[in-house]
Amino acid sequence: MECFLHPSQTAVATCRSCGRAVCRSCARDLGFAIVCSDACATDASQLREMNERSKNLYGIGTTKRRVPLGPLMWGLFALLFGGAGVARWYVDGEVEWFLLMFGVVSTIIAIVSYRRVKDLQLNC
Repeated sequence: MECFLHPSQTAVATCRSCGRAVCRSCARDLGFAIVCSDACATDASQLREMNERSKNLYGIGTTKRRVPLGPLMWGLFALLFGGAGVARWYVDGEVEWFLLMFGVVSTIIAIVSYRRVKDLQLNC
């Protein structure tokens, strides 16, 4: 393969950003990628930062397990609203259907979202 700027030179790498073949004189080593220009260096740096942030967001590369916040919030809603509906039944003797049904629906959503987090092996 030949360098895209110097056709007489043999390419030694490809640019991480644009994918062009580069020779030794064109190649710029960033330590984590080989790039061909300043624009590609900026792009490669931004891509690396985005990948690192994504790893942190999903907990990739770490053994520390995080509590899944979505199922936790729905579980708290289930306890709060379902408990309020049951408490109203005990105190007043009448059923508060809205609170009770919201508690049941919240319980179902908490279970489904917890299973989805586990199936997708997310750590968030």
